[in-house]
Amino acid sequence: MQEIKKLILSLDYKNCVVEIQTVDSQESYENAVMVIVTGFFAGKDSDRKRFTQAFFLVPQEDGTTYFVLNDIFRYVEESENKKISDADNIAPPTHVTPSPGRFMHGFHCFFLLL
Repeated sequence: MQEIKKLILSLDYKNCVVEIQTVDSQESYENAVMVIVTGFFAGKDSDRKRFTQAFFLVPQEDGTTYFVLNDIFRYVEESENKKISDADNIAPPTHVTPSPGRFMHGFHCFFLLL
């Protein structure tokens, strides 16, 4: 934990620029809110990096403020747009029926298995 804290403090965020492209949110369990953000981050070296961040906001007891319960931040590597063809050996979409559970009961999901 100390090493992570040391690294974060060394990054000098005061001289950084964040460009937000999208923000999406959805109400969740007991008035919590799930948020996902995409954009670009430029540090003091001016190297522009694409990122995505997802966080889960839970309401405080006063009902007017939230705290961050979970937070995931990831840099996303740039890649060329590529058309998918039969030669890419991509598996076809597969129907998946999850086991009944607290959050997935009654839902049918379709996934593209890579």
